[in-house]
Amino acid sequence: KIWNVGNRSCLRSLPLASVSTKKQGSYGLCSVFLPGDTHVVVGTREGYLMIVDIASGDIVYTEKAHDKEIWSIDMKKPSGYNADDRITLVTGSADKTVKFWELESQDDDSDEEASNHVGQPMVVHTRTLESSDDVIAVRYSYSNEKRLVIVSTLDCLIKVFFDDTLKFFLSLYGHTLPALALDASDDDAILASGGADKSIKIWGLDFGDTHRTLYGHSDSITDLKFVRKTHNFFTSS
Repeated sequence: KIWNVGNRSCLRSLPLASVSTKKQGSYGLCSVFLPGDTHVVVGTREGYLMIVDIASGDIVYTEKAHDKEIWSIDMKKPSGYNADDRITLVTGSADKTVKFWELESQDDDSDEEASNHVGQPMVVHTRTLESSDDVIAVRYSYSNEKRLVIVSTLDCLIKVFFDDTLKFFLSLYGHTLPALALDASDDDAILASGGADKSIKIWGLDFGDTHRTLYGHSDSITDLKFVRKTHNFFTSS
């Protein structure tokens, strides 16, 4: 569903037709808007990435991205410093992998259905990061100088990797149940995580130390997002 933030009304409901059976719908678990807000990428329980045209409601591209549920998706916009930079997506799945995708435009080919979507966005798999357990949440940091990839797994750990090399950087211990939501501040000074243990933890991204632990919900924290250019954030439960 697409919502109007101003008056909290539903603007559009987008059905996710099943790729395999064409009869029953797929189950969306996570989503992200592409630049321009004309398309949205949805990760499904069946392991598909679907790109949906918001205006028409059509699914313009489908990719079998993972073998199990895609629990989380995030997008990295070009930095502007490098002409070769592209829009990149990262997905985390229960198949114990984190996969990276580049956004491209569909070309014409012999497939009649695909030819109707020429010029529409598509994703191309570029890299895979293997995990020791199911991936619950994944996020990019915001700094162009030291871009990080933050991964939460089912074993209650949060691991931080460098985006360019995928080299391990930090391991954050503290949640007694998996962290379901993550976000970094704009300046990459702190990371906030919300867990199934009902706690919110604030971490330093320089050394991985715990700054504070907050309790304000009576059930699992399902989402968390920083307000841009501040150290304030919202949580939902």
